[in-house]
Amino acid sequence: MRRIAQLRDRFDELQAHGLDVVVVFCQKRKNVASWIAKHPFPFPILIDEDRSRARRWGVYVPFSYDGIHIARPATFIVDTAGVVRYARISRHQMDPAPFAEIFETMKGRFAAS
Repeated sequence: MRRIAQLRDRFDELQAHGLDVVVVFCQKRKNVASWIAKHPFPFPILIDEDRSRARRWGVYVPFSYDGIHIARPATFIVDTAGVVRYARISRHQMDPAPFAEIFETMKGRFAAS
């Protein structure tokens, strides 16, 4: 949940770089609904209870040292045509994409296309 707080805290900066943020929880709705209600965010939070989206995006892990039946943290930048311009699937739960890397992507190849 720490990464989501970081996204909230840097939301204006992310938008200044032309990014919209959407967070997807791969958990049961009942497990996160009260937490989401207590912590409002300026971006949509989606729930992928059956992890079908996690499987589709290649971040689902049936078993690892992090846990069982989880989704690895991942960051995707998708342009308005639906083309993935940046993808980073973390090795473990404490390995989010660095903001500097995300911003550099926006300045570099994404902005140039």
